[in-house]
Amino acid sequence: MVNPWLMVAGVGMILVGIIPMVWWSKKEKVSAKYFVLGAMVWFVAILPKVIMDVTVTPSLSNYLENHGTVALAIILGLYVGLRTGLFESGFTYIVGLKTKLRQITFDQAVAFGLGFGGIEAMLLGLQSFLTIFLFTLMPDLINYIPETQRTLVLQQLNRSTWIIFAPMIERVSSLLIHIFASLLVFYSIRINHKRYFVYSVGYKSLVDGIIPALSLCIGTATLLSSYIIELPITGLAVIALGGIGLIREKWIKSLKEEIV
Repeated sequence: MVNPWLMVAGVGMILVGIIPMVWWSKKEKVSAKYFVLGAMVWFVAILPKVIMDVTVTPSLSNYLENHGTVALAIILGLYVGLRTGLFESGFTYIVGLKTKLRQITFDQAVAFGLGFGGIEAMLLGLQSFLTIFLFTLMPDLINYIPETQRTLVLQQLNRSTWIIFAPMIERVSSLLIHIFASLLVFYSIRINHKRYFVYSVGYKSLVDGIIPALSLCIGTATLLSSYIIELPITGLAVIALGGIGLIREKWIKSLKEEIV
């Protein structure tokens, strides 16, 4: 039995990606190209991660599962975290350094981060929505799933309606994290100091690096655990929110110093 209300989660994730971009564009009069550039860089950064997930990740996970839970959490966390930090912040740095984005303003850099995180939220939301929609429309599709995975899929499709807010919270948190990490990269380029780029890589690495440990220790088997697992990510998003304000102040200060 499929809970059709779960489609609301997908719609919510899509809106998390769209609404902030529309709001920022109207509020700060930022050109749409900066949102598009952010989305394009996301695609470039995500491609090697997808390739690794198809080739390297399964073998690494299977190997680590035979060496204990602690080893799995630590090594897989380092692997997942570092590749995210290096690819996502790294590609942003290269694009920023080699293009006219070197002269990007603070508002435009925020737009870039919104595009980067927004496209991710929209695609994940669309995937979630279509999955629930298709299984609701054609329940017999479940029979085409291997028996070893069928029970787990059925559990996911029939979860409590109250779960719909968890992925929305995660996407809001991720959006703030993407904005802050992007601002660190562009501020690093602006002042010609790699320290802030390293901060961006480290911050993104930490965010994704703790996910394997959270999945192993807390998991998402119950409604409560599905929300508890979001707390550390939400905490990092709060740090990102404060960091965005701090970078804004530094950015304004650097502009004043240029004038003087």
